[in-house]
This record gives sequence, structure tokens and C-alpha cells, in this order.
Amino acid sequence: MRRLSDGMLLMIVGAALGPLGLNVLSQRTLSVIDPAMPVALVALGMLVGLGVEGQRSREGRLAGAAIIETALTTAAVAAGVMLIAPVWGASTRLPFWLVALVLGICAAPSAAASLHASEDLQSPARRVGDIDGLLSIALGGAALALLREQSSPIDAVPVLLQACGVAIVIVLAAWLLIRASSSETEQRVFTAALLLLLGGAADYLSLSALLSGLIGGVFLQIIGGPARDSVRRDVFHFQRPLLVLVLIVSGARLELQTPWLGLGVIYVLIRTAAKLAGGWAA
Repeated sequence: MRRLSDGMLLMIVGAALGPLGLNVLSQRTLSVIDPAMPVALVALGMLVGLGVEGQRSREGRLAGAAIIETALTTAAVAAGVMLIAPVWGASTRLPFWLVALVLGICAAPSAAASLHASEDLQSPARRVGDIDGLLSIALGGAALALLREQSSPIDAVPVLLQACGVAIVIVLAAWLLIRASSSETEQRVFTAALLLLLGGAADYLSLSALLSGLIGGVFLQIIGGPARDSVRRDVFHFQRPLLVLVLIVSGARLELQTPWLGLGVIYVLIRTAAKLAGGWAA
């Protein structure tokens, strides 16, 4: 709860500093910061991927529970938004079904998930929270691919697969360089280059930087070795500053419209009910 409150506070601070507030983070300033956002999201996604552990017992059952919880929460929130948004008078340039799907995916992650938990790491609730975060990132990446290829959902599949392939090639190249390096300084340079390349590729392809980072983290976790430990050490060192950056810039980017403010309250209520139902089912 404390992490959730801190995140909301940072977004409020970002909104206060943004164009709708004090304008400290003006549109011009945000345009300068924007190129760093994909890199920050790649780093956060990579930390989530590096936290994946497939060797634990009960992992299959916990994954099944997370899938049930994520599916029910996403479906319930998306259905609620689909029913309420047109009646409420909220307008959008995108199809309502796509907006509802994205909001449903955003509602799915659990507050129990964390990028690095030092306590209660073996708790089933903690593991379900971590796994449903993985599923939400994957679904979010698919939703962005759909957003790019609105003409045909089928066209989004090869685009998504190509993006995954690009991420794996970049991570593999970085892994080979880091493994061959004996200097800690060189390893940090290669890790920074890895994040920049993954973020730049995701931004250029207009796809999910979080998903690219997740794929990279899972790939490194599977390969293992000192290179993985080096990347985890360096990326974890910047975890909190990058998270603060993402939340503050997201808050500054908020565009408040009166119909969506009322809908936001209803969204929170639907999300809470859906999450409780999904958790009970899981």
C-alpha cells in the first residue's frame, strides 16, 4: 500500500509540475525528456524479467492462478468500460474496444508485485503478484502492436514477433560482450548500451519498451552466468531513479477531461471489484 501511495504521490507531483500546473515541466522540457522514457521502461521491464524463476515447486499452479486472476480482471474491467464510457460521454480518437482493453490490462497487475522484494519472497500471493505483472506486460505489448496495426489484428502478430526477435538479438550480442569483458567499467558501458539499443528499437518500432526489457531479462535469466549478474547489478542500481522519472513524467503528461474524471472514479470501483473476484477465483 505504501508503494502504491508513493506512486500516486509522484504522479500528482508530476501533474503539478506539468503544463496543467506550474509548467515547470513544459511541453518543450518534456519533449527533451521523452527519449529517455523508453530506456527507463526497458530497464524496469528487464528487472521484472530477471526476477522470473522457473525452478520453484508450485510455480505451475501459481502461474495458473495468475492467469485466471489476470484474465478475469482484464475482462471485467474492459466490459465495464465498454458499457459505461459511451454513456458517460467520454470521447477518444481510438475505438472504444481498444481503450477498454488497454484499461483492463492496466487494471490486472497486483499491488503484491514488486521489482525487488526482500521479504516474504516465497509467499504464494507475492509470486502470483509477480506473475500477473509478467502477463500484463505481455498483454500490453500485444495491445500496442494492435494499436499500430489497427487495419488488421492479424498483421500485428508478425510485427510483435519481429520486435521480440530484435530484442533477443540485441540482448544476445550484449551478453557476449559482457561475458568477454573482465572490467567492471566495461560491463557497465555494455549494460548501458544494451538499455539504449533496446529502448531505441522499441521506440522506433512504436512497440512496448517494457516488453522488450522483459524479453531481455527473461533471456538473461535463462542463460545465467556472470553476465546476467552484472546486468542485474547495474540495472538495479538505477531502479528507483528511473521509476521516479517514469511516474513524474507520466503525471506531467496527464490531459484531464471532465468526462474522464468521473469515469476514472467508476474505473477504480470496477477494478477493485474485479480484482477481488479474480483473487478469489485464483
